[in-house]
Amino acid sequence: MKRVSFLVAGMFMLGSTLSGPAVSASVTLAGSTVDFSFDDALPGLFGTPGVSGDTLFFTPTTFAAQSLNGAGFSLTHASANIRITAREGRVFDTLGLIERGDYLLYGAGSLVEVGGQLRAFDVSAPQADLTAAIAANGPLTAQGLPTHDWTAGAVLDASVFDGRTISVTIENLLLASTATPGTLAFVEKKYAGLNVSTLAAPVPEADTWVMMLTGLGLLGWAARRRRQMAGPIMPE
Repeated sequence: MKRVSFLVAGMFMLGSTLSGPAVSASVTLAGSTVDFSFDDALPGLFGTPGVSGDTLFFTPTTFAAQSLNGAGFSLTHASANIRITAREGRVFDTLGLIERGDYLLYGAGSLVEVGGQLRAFDVSAPQADLTAAIAANGPLTAQGLPTHDWTAGAVLDASVFDGRTISVTIENLLLASTATPGTLAFVEKKYAGLNVSTLAAPVPEADTWVMMLTGLGLLGWAARRRRQMAGPIMPE
């Protein structure tokens, strides 16, 4: 009887383990001069990412917000965190985010907005970070069908980062609102692309090399001088 109880308990524990939450894993995609790393749970509303050159891009299909017949505000939001590592011999220059989608407005008082924030910090010095607002490139006010395109973007000066790995967060907000019956507001994100620009790491100038070699020479001379002053070691 005890053996049966132990077997049942063991099967229950195994079933609990197999049916428990999946353990997330890190994924790395290689660009031309940088590598993009993120948790495999990243996609969410953004969709599965891809890489072209040094651009990490998403093509979401369910990232939308809508409000119907005076239902008030509807907000859809999501954030993605990516670590970007520059290859040996490269330094960061700029980060540029471009987003695109479409929207539909019908009736007075209907409105849509897109927004969010691009944030980055140096992993080797995380105490300070840079931020830029994600803003639409024009007003989203056109009424009626067909749907109308929108674009948005943000830029950060990444040349201030000294380290080779930076952490970047993309926060996206979609807002739709209607105030009266018979109105409609719909907005959808269809593309988000994070482009990383890098430069060749600067090569030390000639006078810098001279100073380095002079310093090494002085260290060698000091070491020889200490040995000479210590004198020979006499046998006991």
